[in-house]
Amino acid sequence: MWIYKILLFAQIASSLSFNMDVKTLSSSIFNFSAKFCNELDKSKSVVSSPLSAEFLLALLTLGSEDPAHSELLTSLGISADDQIRSSFKSLSQNLLSIKGVTLNVANKVYIKEGDYDLNEDLKKDAVSVFNAAFEKVDFRQNAAAANLINKWVENQTNNKIKDLISADSLNDDTRLVLVNAIYFKGTWKKQFDPANTMDQPFFITSSETVDIPMMYKEDNYYYGESRSLNAQLLRLDYVGKEASMLIVLPNEVEGLNGVLSKLAEGHDLLKELDDMHNIKVQVTIPKFKIETEIDLAELLPKLGIKSIFNQSNNGLTKILNKPEGLFVSKAVQKAFIEVNEEGAEAAAASAMNVMFCSAMIDEPQVIQFTADRPFFVAIISNETIYFTATYRGN
Repeated sequence: MWIYKILLFAQIASSLSFNMDVKTLSSSIFNFSAKFCNELDKSKSVVSSPLSAEFLLALLTLGSEDPAHSELLTSLGISADDQIRSSFKSLSQNLLSIKGVTLNVANKVYIKEGDYDLNEDLKKDAVSVFNAAFEKVDFRQNAAAANLINKWVENQTNNKIKDLISADSLNDDTRLVLVNAIYFKGTWKKQFDPANTMDQPFFITSSETVDIPMMYKEDNYYYGESRSLNAQLLRLDYVGKEASMLIVLPNEVEGLNGVLSKLAEGHDLLKELDDMHNIKVQVTIPKFKIETEIDLAELLPKLGIKSIFNQSNNGLTKILNKPEGLFVSKAVQKAFIEVNEEGAEAAAASAMNVMFCSAMIDEPQVIQFTADRPFFVAIISNETIYFTATYRGN
């Protein structure tokens, strides 16, 4: 059997039951995102949506027993299925209420033609928690099936994510393809003037530079400095002020990997947001575009999620309405982000195949924030992270 999934963006925490409040859930999502990002390629610029992967993993959790079940709960930082139901339902609902940005979220389950279906309980969760739609597909016609799913993904992501699923990954053993697509586009509350954009040196390393387009604006922004991370922090709001981009700029040219490691070890970046001040800042940041494909089957085991990839005794027993052995044979995420004078556009998609087995600061008058060295980016709303990226000038 196969499970394919496409994930693309964010969610927002709201009123949660089972003692999982907004900050607790946001913290769990951030911790997973930080560990996820720390395992990505550190030799080039990358973009990802760890939260997109969490959508898929959360649904798999509700259709699993041990050993997969306990691994998934632990990695997600959630203690019980009921917490998944309450928290992700609230996230899905509140995601639609963000003002000032374009945020499209859609979930769909493609099921093999015939008498196959999701387990009754899991299907109820897919609808009530994830608001999923369903469609029957003949996976034996693999080219047509892949085209059908990929076109849906393109439509949901403004044509930014293409060819997520390959035809050769679908066949008669494919049972279902789970898809969650998220697309984000935001306009800066304070846009950059294109006339101020010019090529400037960007330090890839201490001894190597490359000329890239750098945008400039002087205005009031939320700014902070983190002694623990040895970095500057800048928040750029989008129209509506309910979503923003956070940039973590290491003070050292080659300090980004150290920042990523500290975040993965549990440094509370969300708390740093509370300590930022609205002051005048001279902002110089790159204009850039990043596209990334991530092998989740290679990355997720590094986060403790291993059993779902085993072909036997993995615990994926409550997914289908038939007692067939399942395992995740392939897991892929594609992500995209573009940052320019007007704002930012981002999308991400993840796919999994489940196959039948055979700090306070002194405030100078004007702060300089010049992102001319590798830095970390997070798109955030209500303290929930939708997309992350590392920009290294390549």
